[in-house]
Amino acid sequence: MNQSPVAMPSPIDPTFQDNPHAIYDPLRATEPIFHDTKLNRVVLTRAKDVGEVLNDRETLADPRKSLPDAYARRVFRVDENFRPNMLRMDDPDHKRVRSAVVKVFNQVSVDAMKGRIEQLANAILNPLTDRSSFDLIEEFARPFPVTVIAELLGVGNDSLADFMQWSVALSQVFNPMATPQELVDLAWGQQHLKDYFRRVVDERRARRGTDFISSLITAEEKGQLTEWEVLSTCELLLFAGNVTTTDLIGNGLLALLQHPEQMEKLRANSALLPGAVEEMLRYDSPITVTSRVSAETTRIDGCPFHAGQTISSMLDAANHDPALHENPHAFDIERENKRHYSFGGGAHFCVGAPLARAEAEIAFSLLLKRFPKLALDPSRPPVRKIAATFRGFSSLWVTV
Repeated sequence: MNQSPVAMPSPIDPTFQDNPHAIYDPLRATEPIFHDTKLNRVVLTRAKDVGEVLNDRETLADPRKSLPDAYARRVFRVDENFRPNMLRMDDPDHKRVRSAVVKVFNQVSVDAMKGRIEQLANAILNPLTDRSSFDLIEEFARPFPVTVIAELLGVGNDSLADFMQWSVALSQVFNPMATPQELVDLAWGQQHLKDYFRRVVDERRARRGTDFISSLITAEEKGQLTEWEVLSTCELLLFAGNVTTTDLIGNGLLALLQHPEQMEKLRANSALLPGAVEEMLRYDSPITVTSRVSAETTRIDGCPFHAGQTISSMLDAANHDPALHENPHAFDIERENKRHYSFGGGAHFCVGAPLARAEAEIAFSLLLKRFPKLALDPSRPPVRKIAATFRGFSSLWVTV
C-alpha cells in the first residue's frame, strides 16, 4: 500500500470528474490499495477488493467509530451533535430502520407503481413535445424522480420546486472540500428540508393516511422507530431518491447519444431496455464512491488496515475493472456480464434500487418513443456538475 505523500486528485477537480479513469486505470495497475494521504483514507479501485469490503458485515458505516483524523469524520462533519441516518447506521439499528423502509421499495411494490410512474413522466414530457430543444436535466431528469418520490411519501406536488432547490444545495453533503458558501447553502437546504418534514410528520400524527410517512409514524408509535429516525429517513429518501436518479437519466442519455449505434439497437428492440439501464449504471455510475470504517485491524490482499481507518471503495473504478469486464470502457447495452457496484453492496445495498431501475426504464422508453430525432444540442455543450460522490450534469441540452 502506497505510503508516499502523493495523493489522488481532489474529488471535485473538474479534470478528474471529466475523466476519472485516467487516474483509476494506472492506480489500479500499480497501487490498487492506495493510501490517500491528503484525505487520510484507503482507496480501493479493484472490483474484487471493493466487493470484499462492501459485502463484509464486519465493516462499519457509522463515521463516529472512525479514528479522530479519519476521512469519514471529515466528510460527514462528525461532531458531538452528529446522529447517523439509515445510510450511516450499523446493525442492529440499521437493520431495524431498513426493515421499516424496504417493504415500500421492494420489487412487488415498485411493479404496482409503474403505471402511475409512467403517468407522471408523461405529464412532465407533454409540454416539451412542441419544443425544438430543452435542457433534459432541468426540465425532465430533475423534476421526474422528485415528483415520484414526493408522491410515494405522500407529500403532494406543491413543494416540488422547493425540493429541487434543496436537493441541489444538499449535493455538497459529501464534499470534504466544500467552500464556505457551499457550506452555507448546504445548511440552508438541510434546515429547510428538516423543517418541512417536521411539519408534515406533525400533520400526519393528527390525520393518519395510507402513505409511507404515516407508516413510519405508526412504526414509531409501536416503538420500532424513534422520532429522529422517522424524520431523517424522510429527508434521506427525498434527497437520495431523486438526485441519483436524475444523474442516472442524464448520464445514461448522454451515453446513448454519444453511441448512436447503441441507441438504434434500443429503439429497434425495447426488450434490451433493462440491460441497457444496467450498462448505463456500470458505464457512468451516478454514485462514484462509498466509504466504510474498518472495525478492527485486518488485511486485504496482504495490506493492513487499522481499526477506525476509512476505506473508500471507488464504485466507478470497480465497474471499469478489466478483471471484471472485458473492454470495460466500451458502452455496450448487450454486454452479457451486467454486474456492477453502482448500488453498493452487502447490508447497505441501495434500498431504492428497484424504484431507480423502474424510473430509468420508463424514462428512456418514453424519451426514445416520443422524440425519434433526439440529439445533443451542438450550440450548448453538456455541463457536468461539480459534486463529490455524485456524478452527473447540471445541464444537458438536447434537440428534438
